[in-house]
Amino acid sequence: MTRLLLYSLLLAGVPDAAWSQPAPTVEQMVEVDPIRCWWRTSVGAVRIGETFGLTLTCAVLENEAVQVVPDESRLAGAVISLAPFEIVDSAHPQDLRGGERRFFQYDYTLRIINPDAIGSDVPIPIVSIHYRVSSRIAANASVQGRDLTYILPPQSMRVLSLVTADAPDIRDSSDERFSMVEGLTLRAGALDVAAITLAALGSLMVIVVLARLVAGRKGAAAGEHLMGAYAVLRHAGRELAAVGGVADQGWTSELAARSLAAARIAAAVAIGRPVSQQPARRDAASGAGRVVAKKLFGRGAPTALWSTVTAESVARAIARQPATADPDRRQLLESLQSALVAFAWAQYGPGETIDRTSLDAALASAEAATSRLKLDHLWPRPYLRRLTMSAPEPEHQT
Repeated sequence: MTRLLLYSLLLAGVPDAAWSQPAPTVEQMVEVDPIRCWWRTSVGAVRIGETFGLTLTCAVLENEAVQVVPDESRLAGAVISLAPFEIVDSAHPQDLRGGERRFFQYDYTLRIINPDAIGSDVPIPIVSIHYRVSSRIAANASVQGRDLTYILPPQSMRVLSLVTADAPDIRDSSDERFSMVEGLTLRAGALDVAAITLAALGSLMVIVVLARLVAGRKGAAAGEHLMGAYAVLRHAGRELAAVGGVADQGWTSELAARSLAAARIAAAVAIGRPVSQQPARRDAASGAGRVVAKKLFGRGAPTALWSTVTAESVARAIARQPATADPDRRQLLESLQSALVAFAWAQYGPGETIDRTSLDAALASAEAATSRLKLDHLWPRPYLRRLTMSAPEPEHQT
């Protein structure tokens, strides 16, 4: 009677679920391969002493119910042995995940220096991976499986041949590694950022150009300057270049007058003086103190450009500069001043002969100064200059 009562108490203390639901086995919970690995070589055949790449890639199962835990400590390049191949270098890229699989990879750089391997297929040593299967059977309870072993598939390397005897197909030399995937991902992200930045800058440039176009039309309608500083300097530079092409045959008073008119325009822009502009007749030509700027392809009436700036005006601008002024700008103004003096002396001087050497030097100085001014007034440099510093006060003619 006592024994029967003891059995009744033991049966009452065990939950009903333990009798009605048997514990699941690993085979019932893992219906796919818990781990799968494969080798990949960078080339199909090598020579003695030639390095090649050997990549080990494995995919292990990881989900809410099952987690495969392989022992990766024996796969590091400093630990694994792949004799008769010598490990020159090794790497372990970051793991990747896809679906219910976790992929890990080990890259080895190998070589073989055994002369007996010439003309034969040298197999990669058999490598086994130890792993365990961790199964979750309750809310926070898990069962650690026993130690299992996965044998890697065989792989051989042909020495001084095309492919190995056990190769099922031709191997390519493409380098499809996790590190390459990461590099391409980073590069794609950088290109996306660059594309967005360039698109934003392009939109900003379009807005600025449209704003300048509208402002230019309003200014033309109000009778303001028809050309900007850069366009004026471009025509002055063309006039100086045209004079240089003709002056090789000898200087004349007419060439000196044309050079003086172009140099005065460049000097006016340099010291902040306005350049006078007025529509001219279609048959107008440069000379008599003005530069005629013709439209592109001869469309529209040309524009006459001139300035009353003299060498004394440039000298006063140089004298007003502070001691901390840019030395390059001072040198530019001095070049224009000397050019104005030489051209004015050749046109208005009392001498009957023309000093060709001084005029050639003055023409070269004026062309260099005009090119420098054109570069300074090339958009968006003037716009950025106005944002960073106040505009210089223009000189008033006395």
